[in-house]
Amino acid sequence: MERSLAPHEAAIASAGVRLVLHSELEGSLDDAVLARALVQLRKSYPLTAGSITHRTGETRPHVQVGESAAGPALGHSSDFDDEISAPLDWGKGPLLRVSVVRDGRTRVVMTLLRAFADAMSYQALHQRLWTLYTALATGRPLPAGPVRPVLGPALDDILAARFTPARLRDFVAERAGLDTQAPPALLPALASRDGGPGPDPSFGITRVEASPRRYERLLSQARTASLSLNSLVSGALLTSLRSLFPTQKEPVRVLCTMAVDMRRRLSPPMPPEILQSAATTTSIRLWIGGDAQPVDVGRDMAAQLRAHLDSGAAAMELAAFPYMLEQRPPSLVITNVGTIAEPPLPPGLRISRVRLAPLGRVPMIFAVISRYRGRLTVDLTHSRAWYTETQIKELSGHLAAALEPA
Repeated sequence: MERSLAPHEAAIASAGVRLVLHSELEGSLDDAVLARALVQLRKSYPLTAGSITHRTGETRPHVQVGESAAGPALGHSSDFDDEISAPLDWGKGPLLRVSVVRDGRTRVVMTLLRAFADAMSYQALHQRLWTLYTALATGRPLPAGPVRPVLGPALDDILAARFTPARLRDFVAERAGLDTQAPPALLPALASRDGGPGPDPSFGITRVEASPRRYERLLSQARTASLSLNSLVSGALLTSLRSLFPTQKEPVRVLCTMAVDMRRRLSPPMPPEILQSAATTTSIRLWIGGDAQPVDVGRDMAAQLRAHLDSGAAAMELAAFPYMLEQRPPSLVITNVGTIAEPPLPPGLRISRVRLAPLGRVPMIFAVISRYRGRLTVDLTHSRAWYTETQIKELSGHLAAALEPA
């Protein structure tokens, strides 16, 4: 079973962008049972054992899912940073890597090629892994059969059928014109070398977390302002980024791309259990002054997001992906993964934290907003080939202050 990668999948695979889901555990984890659960997970999701191939004379690579391909094997590590930055060969497969990291605490780290997963399907994969683990640990029946389709059609093709090529080219030209008139402000890539990536191949994840009490206060603030929590936190992210630019008074042009789940917007809707990249992004362009408040920025963002969904612009961004490869990079990429469900577990084991992080050696800063067990977390992820730890720590400090409700 195979198919060629869609343009957005091929671009992600070429950039080596991975999606890391890491869980922090309390209690006794049985590594042998987890290894057996991985064998069963490969049966549920044969794509996890897939590989990426390049054929002579073809511009786009293929993904292959073979019955005899080896599935992910359980690895072990004592260093979290080494694990999330480990070199991966997608051509050899498998497309999923799972390791237990013990470095004073116990974490299970799942790494999957971003081209074939989004936040929804990755959470479903995570739930299935722990459902299998619990069934094996307690003697309960295992889930039967693979999740189908094993290899779904590319989202690019589904969305492109809604528009004519001329409409997509006009859409791209219009967006390019906006950014030519007012180029978006970008955080200087201080770790880069001669305009390209620096020598450090590793990735960094910086966490900003709100306690349950602080989370409830943020919810109250959002409701009072008639905003979603995601809009309020996104406003805080952008005002925090704005603080890093030298111009203190004049407004700064910011280009923010926000992830948009397309599963429920397809006809018929695509279930979250299907392992696939089924999210697009929509580009929000804002002028942000030095004294801008998160509530006001969040309100402007929410209005643009609604307009882009209503007009079809969000769908066009992915449908037009082949035309958009030369577009200007965003100032920030924001993904809201919502509330992560607590997986089923056997007695004596608990997952205290679950977090998601897109990681790639690309000149972009990713911010992932998630909620788990009453905590709000924003993960700032970056490539150390482009940005320094000092830059990201400064951004996280501004964000922590912005998320402190008045």
